[in-house]
Amino acid sequence: MKPSSRSREELSNFVHEFIPSEPDDPAALRALAQSLKAANAGTYGVGALIIDSDDGSIVCEGGNGVHINGFHSDLHAEMVVLNEFESVPRAKNAGSYTLVSSLEPCPMCMTRLIFSGIGNVRYLCPDDIGGMVQRKDQLPPVFLGMTEAAGQVWGEAECSAPLRQAAFDVWNESQEALDQKVVERSTGKGRGQLAVAGDDC
Repeated sequence: MKPSSRSREELSNFVHEFIPSEPDDPAALRALAQSLKAANAGTYGVGALIIDSDDGSIVCEGGNGVHINGFHSDLHAEMVVLNEFESVPRAKNAGSYTLVSSLEPCPMCMTRLIFSGIGNVRYLCPDDIGGMVQRKDQLPPVFLGMTEAAGQVWGEAECSAPLRQAAFDVWNESQEALDQKVVERSTGKGRGQLAVAGDDC
């Protein structure tokens, strides 16, 4: 997927004006709104929400928090909403819920999602350089066995192509500079001085 030249303001207007036409468009729009909120706060432009799979009602939503109020390496968008989801007892089992993310989950988030028991995981934008869902067969055998036994469903959201493009644009605009900050935090060197294989956010 190639980035468009839309500004963040243009992307925000697009989200507010878009008329849903595909089954996952309403949830996709909420994830996109959270991704823009995260980007505007100075962190990775990724958003997520958890919905009741039966009626589509929103249970919790949020965005990436890695670079908000300090540095929190674990606060990817999926982690943020899972923390809220797991903070209170739920009437239904976890398999009755769906997580929708604007970006394909990374290895860390996929592992957490497996342990969470969330029944369905959908994402707007594939992450070819850091996403784990498309590499699910490379999971350690114990994790692969767990997700298969639980019957978890992983895949791209049934959303409109323009929403998928917008999710990529919001993430792409923020990730390179912020990845460099992470590298510099660890090594004192810029990203260009290191061989970095991928990006997880």
